[in-house]
This record gives sequence, C-alpha cells and structure tokens, in this order.
Amino acid sequence: MRRYSFFTIVLLCLALLFVDILAFYWLKSITQLITPIGLKTAINIAFWFFTIGLIMAILILKVSLDTINPRRRNLLVSSLYGLVVSSFIPKLIFVIIISILYFTNYVFSENEPFLIIPLIGLFSGFLPFFVILYGIFLGLYRFKVYHVKIKLDTLPKHLKHLRLVHISDLHLGNFNFRYHILERAVKTINQLM
Repeated sequence: MRRYSFFTIVLLCLALLFVDILAFYWLKSITQLITPIGLKTAINIAFWFFTIGLIMAILILKVSLDTINPRRRNLLVSSLYGLVVSSFIPKLIFVIIISILYFTNYVFSENEPFLIIPLIGLFSGFLPFFVILYGIFLGLYRFKVYHVKIKLDTLPKHLKHLRLVHISDLHLGNFNFRYHILERAVKTINQLM
C-alpha cells in the first residue's frame, strides 16, 4: 500500500472541501425551489455532515494509520477510497457541468437560467454516482470470459490447438483478504484449460 505524506492528505481534504463548497453553492440554487424549510435544512445538514465526516475520517485515519492492524487498515483505506471517489467525482462533474451551462446561458441570453440548468447539472452529478455504485455493489467480482480465435499462418503445426489465457483487471487490492473470491477467479481460469 502506497503511503502519502500528511501534507498530501491535507491537500486532498482541501480539494474535497473546495469542490463541496462549489457543489453546495449550486445545490442551493436547486434547493431554493423546495418550499418546505425543514426539507431544505435537512438537505443542507446531510450535505455538510457527510463532507465534514469524510474529511475528518481521512485525517483521523492518516494520523492513526500505523497503529491499526494491517488487515483492518486495508479495509478502512479501501472503504474511504471508495467513499472519496463516489463522492468527489460526481460532485466535480456536477460543478463543471452546471457552471458551463449557467455561464453559457448567461453569455448567450440576458434571462436568468431556467429550471433546466440545475436539473441537468444535478443529473450529470448523479449519473456517475450511480455508475460507481453499480460497479461497487453489482459489478464487483463478476469475472468475464471472452473467447477470441486467432489464426496465425506462421504458427508451428504442433502448436495448432494451443490455448492461451490472458488475465487482467482482477483488482486484487479490493479483495480485503477475501481469498474465496480469488479462488473463484482461479477456478474460472482453470476451467478454460
């Protein structure tokens, strides 16, 4: 597992915070359409609770990383990594898309942006989030086999029925000591022989 300096971790946390501040700014333009004040307040609290909790978890993990059991450390780091990616990337896309839509609408028309701009921005943030969730929960460890026949005229005759197996993208770092998953992959590979 690669180690990062405390300074690098702080820079990561500041980047997360910066993107979240921008996302919250644009989220406020969407939540102003919500009339119940309680729902609006709950959305704001949930947004900042998650952001502050994630940043605090990253910093606490970095400070106490050396004192944690290696097996548990691997699970915690990969879990936090998944949370950061599934949170940061959709928010970043949301901020970029809604900013582009807002400023191009501002440049090309004198009117205030329509409801469509915040909704497209929101959709652009949720789409990668749901794709990441699919990959984490539904696509995880679903090994795929592709059969490709290759005809080589220069291949010696005694190798005519040779079978090759190419293995890639097992993502062994995500196994977190669950070796039964690796055994399932090896079994799938051995059945191809």
